Amino acid sequence: MIEKLTPEQEAKFPEYVEKWLSVGLSTEPIDFEKCKKYAIEAYENAELTPPKKFYMAESPMSAIKLIKSLTNEEVSESSIFNEMMYGNHDASWLSFCDFMVNEVGVTDCERVDCLIGLAHHCGWWSAYEECAVFQDRPKEIHFDEEKLLHNESGPAISYRDGFSIWSIHGKRVTEQIVMRPETLTLNQIDSESDLDLRAIMLERYGWENYLEDTNAECLDYRDNLIENTKEALYISDNGNRMVVSCPTGRVFSLGVPEDIKTCEEAQVWLGNDTDSEVKINVIART
Repeated sequence: MIEKLTPEQEAKFPEYVEKWLSVGLSTEPIDFEKCKKYAIEAYENAELTPPKKFYMAESPMSAIKLIKSLTNEEVSESSIFNEMMYGNHDASWLSFCDFMVNEVGVTDCERVDCLIGLAHHCGWWSAYEECAVFQDRPKEIHFDEEKLLHNESGPAISYRDGFSIWSIHGKRVTEQIVMRPETLTLNQIDSESDLDLRAIMLERYGWENYLEDTNAECLDYRDNLIENTKEALYISDNGNRMVVSCPTGRVFSLGVPEDIKTCEEAQVWLGNDTDSEVKINVIART
């Protein structure tokens, strides 16, 4: 029984982290023939008969459409999606197996060699009795400094068939928010229930534009030296709003009752509200 790794084995960790991050984030085109080879091994290792037909799709959405076209049964897109295996995105646990086999000498992981092979040569894939469908990997992936999916000028993930995923600082957004934020409407922003998404919409739309378009008038403003924040109280078409800018650069806006006329009154109300009938209306935070 292995109870502890040696210092030499632990020293190998960075090598495997780098190796499998490269696999998981690969944007190399699929190698269809190698995928077929490793998929056949996977079926055989599971004591299943390999299929005779193999297909390739350029993205998850293309794979779903292809699989639906190959079956005569009514099958939902969500069920097809949920049955997919993750190929190179299985890097997190395959890296563990890879390390244990090659550095520790564990033999019980050898049957997943075929899955390691698939991870090196394709994206997600689907295995059925009659066929297997392999997916190409993305052609582009973008991150921010914190390694969250992020791109403010295009898709965070894009596939070769045009399927894209839009994300800002790890938050899934729409193409409109990234590419055409000026076309967002006040109704879209105000009706968004996800506060983090609403904050991104407001940031992209612009706070000044939002305040101007809601006919906001400043009732009071101050530098809060205790909290080290800049605060402003506005009356607008959407009611009274307390807008606060923090030292970190985050901006948030809170709804307050119409009888509140100063930033100090707003802070007291927000900090001491115990009326269950009155809820703080957070419209955004960034």
